[in-house]
Amino acid sequence: MKKHIPNILTLCNLLSGCTGVVFAVRGHFSAVLVCLLVSEFFDFFDGFSARALHAYSEIGKELDSLADLISFGLCPSACLSSWYGIAHPEIPLLRWIPFVLTAASALRLAKFNIDTRQTTSFLGLATSGCALLLTPLSVYSFYTDGFLHILMGTVWFIPVLTALFSFLLVCEFPMFSLKKMTRQLKAFIVGSVVLVIACLIRELHHPWHVTVSLCIFLILVYYLVLNLATLKRG
Repeated sequence: MKKHIPNILTLCNLLSGCTGVVFAVRGHFSAVLVCLLVSEFFDFFDGFSARALHAYSEIGKELDSLADLISFGLCPSACLSSWYGIAHPEIPLLRWIPFVLTAASALRLAKFNIDTRQTTSFLGLATSGCALLLTPLSVYSFYTDGFLHILMGTVWFIPVLTALFSFLLVCEFPMFSLKKMTRQLKAFIVGSVVLVIACLIRELHHPWHVTVSLCIFLILVYYLVLNLATLKRG
């Protein structure tokens, strides 16, 4: 039975992603955030359990990519599409542009499966990282009325965001892994703790999904900036 445990966890990831897509289509963005966090939980523990139980399999590898495509590719695309449809119901055609992210995620996952260079670090933005940037951004901007809400509601912003992150998914921009303790990872952990404390102090009066969304979004932006700074020094 133990060899099936990782695959069961992967399927839980997939089911959570499917649920998130349904909530995204209906405009329930706070529920999408919950589904994303649940998917991230199962995505971490399916790999952890596979290593702990020595239950590696080719089926598990392919199943993991399929689950990630739904949870971290299709779900954030549906979230952005729904946001655009709410902001601009008069332009129905452009709301389909965010699904380019799903196609880029599929290409990213296929490249990752056959690329032997990505064993200790990443080339390009991981699909889970992309989802952790775009979904919290959608949630935070939807439930607040500040600058990000106005920006997300403009005609051009979501299409440009889609193009940018589609590029980041498939490009060969080097990024450090969060699985191996390095100097960059130590700086990332310290900076993330500072960001979380600052967000909690500033945003604690907001609903939990707003505060959590801002924390996750800023941490992932910090991750991208840290990668860029590391690349320039190199």
